[in-house]
Amino acid sequence: MKARRRSAVALLCVTLPIACGEDAQQRSGATPDGPSSPSSEILVLGAADLAHAFEELVPTYEARSGDRVTLVLGSTGNLAAQIRHGAPADVFFAADEAFLDGLIEAGRIDRASRRAYAIGRLALVVPSGRAPLPGVEALTDPALRVVAIANPEHAPYGRAARQVLERLELWASVEPRLVLGENVAQTLQFVRTGNADAGIVALSLVRAAPGESLPYRLVDDAFHAPLRQVAGVTTTSDRAERARAFLAFVLSTEGREILARYGFEPPRP
Repeated sequence: MKARRRSAVALLCVTLPIACGEDAQQRSGATPDGPSSPSSEILVLGAADLAHAFEELVPTYEARSGDRVTLVLGSTGNLAAQIRHGAPADVFFAADEAFLDGLIEAGRIDRASRRAYAIGRLALVVPSGRAPLPGVEALTDPALRVVAIANPEHAPYGRAARQVLERLELWASVEPRLVLGENVAQTLQFVRTGNADAGIVALSLVRAAPGESLPYRLVDDAFHAPLRQVAGVTTTSDRAERARAFLAFVLSTEGREILARYGFEPPRP
């Protein structure tokens, strides 16, 4: 089982390189001091918008619990597809409830474990050193030659960005200049490196990006369906109790305070 989990983590890291690399390989059990205890290791798959928040939240949880967390982040749709096709994971944090609910119906996520953990927000961002755009309508400016959003086919933030553009009747003008990120983190990277002149991304990735300050404006959430983010424990997990403990920490007062610092709003009834 452990060898299968290690190979699965390696496959996920090849396919979804965000938050992988040496640290994830070590957390998967391949440490210099030998394999970690399988009972104390959990594999968490999560939406890319959680990158900065989980950089703080996961070490805090590990220090408190003694558990080790292997974290693989990427597009919610791509991660859901991998879970649906048998990729081992203990808990899944989705940026859109529809993907997780589909896994519940497919028997891959324990229905009783389903929990809403946050509401995501969109931000309109431009490269460092530029003035923030006054609003989404400014994307019609032909001087903005490349505009980045995440792929709406499998990235919830990309779908929400498209909804905003369509409801403001901007899609026809902006679509020819779009570049699509595989996930919202890659989308932000297009803007950060200057390969896009503007982008619509997750607020959580620009509000507290370490070591930089990217100009942004919050996008009015009246123009898109709520980014209701939910999580659940997989039905195939052999560490379900520990997975539930990690999910409970995310939902705790301390966990919610960490999420709030990165721009996540509490779930609404």
